[in-house]
Amino acid sequence: MRKLGLSERRLRYFLEVTEAGSIRGAADRMNVEPSVVSRQIQQLEDELGVQLLQRHGRGVIPTEAAGLLIRHCHERRSSESLLLTQISELNKLERGEIHIVAGEGFIEELVRWVLHDFCQQHPKLVITLEFASAVDVVRMIAHDQAHIGLTYRPPIDPMVRIVMSRKQPMCLITWPDHPLAKKKQPLLLAEILPYPVGLTTNGFGLRDLVKLAEYTDRVEFKTSLITNSVVTLKNYVKAHLGVTFLSAYAVANEVAEGELVALRTQNEVFESAEGHLLVRANRQLSMAVERLLETLSWRLSADNAAKPKVSK
Repeated sequence: MRKLGLSERRLRYFLEVTEAGSIRGAADRMNVEPSVVSRQIQQLEDELGVQLLQRHGRGVIPTEAAGLLIRHCHERRSSESLLLTQISELNKLERGEIHIVAGEGFIEELVRWVLHDFCQQHPKLVITLEFASAVDVVRMIAHDQAHIGLTYRPPIDPMVRIVMSRKQPMCLITWPDHPLAKKKQPLLLAEILPYPVGLTTNGFGLRDLVKLAEYTDRVEFKTSLITNSVVTLKNYVKAHLGVTFLSAYAVANEVAEGELVALRTQNEVFESAEGHLLVRANRQLSMAVERLLETLSWRLSADNAAKPKVSK
């Protein structure tokens, strides 16, 4: 099978001839010698193995094969024009898709910053927002299944780059009338032991933090609920069934409405907890992803992030 390597220059000469109706007419329009045009057409015919033009009087008429080539050239021009338009739209953030995967503890911030603020500014972008464990967040970023990740304690992966980290202490989450809310703050983990605790499932960064905190303080909480849903953990506490551990950012709305309180602890693991913004290492990001990444970095930065209310 003949390998096609169509020259842009030869195609341009060919189209000029078909539009002008003659070799000389095309040469005059292109300000070249007729022999140059003839040579380019001959080389194109040799490449394709077909006759493209038939002499007719002082001019030429295209063959059936030439009709196919003319259609191809027009379609290619149209496709290139569409491509340039789409690239322009991408650069202007008028089209594009962004896939974000995050731990559920970041749902309040992502809804506010991405779905509300960013999407209102760029309504033509399509945003996919998915929640997963820290292990799955890293896996999806490493395998190009998502553009941006946000999680606690991500597993180390050479394919994943941490763009930035924000200190995000873990707090005990309970209701305002709970006995622990009346104790002197910050709390010792040992003071939480008499009460049932709701935790996320294994693999979540939140659960890893709790395990490490238990280890450092030599305690073991009385777990009564294990779930992969932060919303379920909040409802569990709201129903006065037990307490849980989340960042104050994750319950900012409930704290503002007086439904829950966020209590700091004396545990070093909880106090030094950080949220991490991730992308795949050495990946070229689209303009839309770059812009959202800049927005999230700014929002997550210590100087600009709004500090949620916590009890001290």
